[in-house]
Amino acid sequence: MPKALIVEDEPLMREYLWRNLDRIHNAWKATACAKDGLEAIEILRHHSFDLVITDIRMPRCDGLELASYINDNCPGTAVVILSGHDEFEYARSALQKGVSDYLLKPLNDKALNALLDRLASNKKLSMEDGDEEPAVQGQDSESPSLLIERARLFIKENYTRPLALNDVAQALDVSPSYLSSVFKSDKGETYTKYILRLRMERAAKLLVSYKAGKVGDIAQEAGFTSTKYFDSAFKKYFGMTPNEYRQSGSGS
Repeated sequence: MPKALIVEDEPLMREYLWRNLDRIHNAWKATACAKDGLEAIEILRHHSFDLVITDIRMPRCDGLELASYINDNCPGTAVVILSGHDEFEYARSALQKGVSDYLLKPLNDKALNALLDRLASNKKLSMEDGDEEPAVQGQDSESPSLLIERARLFIKENYTRPLALNDVAQALDVSPSYLSSVFKSDKGETYTKYILRLRMERAAKLLVSYKAGKVGDIAQEAGFTSTKYFDSAFKKYFGMTPNEYRQSGSGS
């Protein structure tokens, strides 16, 4: 089975790919992982891989620097870059550095499956079970805990903008009803209450940390589109208005 190295500074994403690559596509197996480019280069000096999947922005040594090293020192090793939407043009330039392809975050299992399938075909690598179709991790077979980890990662990256349950479900390629039931079972709270808590904790921290910040700006920074609704929701949540909370020095 072809071997892959996962390079990602985000622990949840690194853990997810490390544990699930062979379920996303059963021709591939993640056999090692690294938290940045320098750690990956040290691994590559002692071990060979058919594929490296790497984040584009990492401390110490980023994905493009790593791709250049692989291009010069690891012939035959394919490289796939993971990037956010705001790095789109940056990621496209990676194709000029010997990178096989790139995928945008939030990562979609079906898109990764299709890319892995193409790489396997290009390298003429045989499937371990030749008569079986590539296996995409489905909503009914994926471990609920791993699905929640992916949901938490996506929400953490996006909760400061309007983010409905349907948006999260679509990004994770599961049905909203399934995600809602698994989420409540794991967290003991609904999606709505969970994201409200994240936003309230963020707003409370900003109110205390940035005394000169306008309440409306803080509301927007925490993911609220209406200052009036934020004032009302904050008072209901904390028992005092945002200004009262700030003056009381709560959380400091």
